[in-house]
Amino acid sequence: MAPKRLYRCSFCAKAQTEVKTLIAGPGVFICDECVDICRSVIDKQPKATTQNTPSLLPDGAPTETLLKTLSGYNGAFASVDAAMQDVVDILREREVSWEMIGRALAVSRQAAWKRFG
Repeated sequence: MAPKRLYRCSFCAKAQTEVKTLIAGPGVFICDECVDICRSVIDKQPKATTQNTPSLLPDGAPTETLLKTLSGYNGAFASVDAAMQDVVDILREREVSWEMIGRALAVSRQAAWKRFG
């Protein structure tokens, strides 16, 4: 049976049906394959000190890397918005009130309904 909602890794865009594990975070997902890549990158990095500026952070990255990163961010708001919509849909299926959803988003129930209803 196909899943009701299809979630994708925020890093490689593989669907939950294409990977072994998909971990949810606030508005993002990461698959086990991307976690493995992260582990290998972290393992190759020298131990950081308070005086080091890690090369993986934007201010130490080459221009081409920053441009590629910027390109990857394109559409991120749409992805986060879709993930938020999924969560709201699940909450509404559980009969959670717009009042409670609005409170979680720090907006009025009307504002929550207008955005996600």
